[in-house]
Amino acid sequence: MFKGKFLELELIQEKYEVVRRPAAVGALVYWCSQEKIVMVKHKRPAVNDWVWEIVAGIVEPGESLINAVEREVMEEVGLTVKSVVGLGSFYPTPGYSDEVIHLFYVEADNSKLNRNDTDEDLEPFALKIEDVWKLEHKDMKTLLSLYLSKAKGLLKNMNNG
Repeated sequence: MFKGKFLELELIQEKYEVVRRPAAVGALVYWCSQEKIVMVKHKRPAVNDWVWEIVAGIVEPGESLINAVEREVMEEVGLTVKSVVGLGSFYPTPGYSDEVIHLFYVEADNSKLNRNDTDEDLEPFALKIEDVWKLEHKDMKTLLSLYLSKAKGLLKNMNNG
C-alpha cells in the first residue's frame, strides 16, 4: 500500500492495516562523571510537541542491538558507552504495528554533551535523577526504561532512585 523511509503500510487478509517498522533501541543513559541521567528533549511533528525522551533510534540493517545503542548514544548526546544492561523489549502499538523496541540502561562518559546528529530536532540535557522523575513524561519507552531500571536496582545509588 505504502512504503516510506522508516515504515511500510500493509493490508493483511484484506482487513487489517499493519504498519511495518524496523526494530529500535532505547537507552536510559547514566553519565558517570557527572552522576546524572541524560535525556533528550525531542521535537515530535506527529504530536506537534517537544517530548522528554531517552536516547533512541532505529537499528540499521545488519547492526547488532549493542552497536545500535552505542551509535545512538554518540549521535544524540556525544557520550561513549562504557557498559550496557538489557532491560527488556516491548511492542509499543501491537494493535497495528510490528515495531519492537529493545530497552537498555547505559553507563557512559565524555567531558561534555554534544549533539552529533543534525538530522533530528533534539537537545540533550543532563539531569539529577530527582529532576527526571519530576518531568512531564508522555513517552512510554522513557517511562518503561525508568521503572525497569529502578526495579532492577540500577538507580539505587542515585537520590530518589
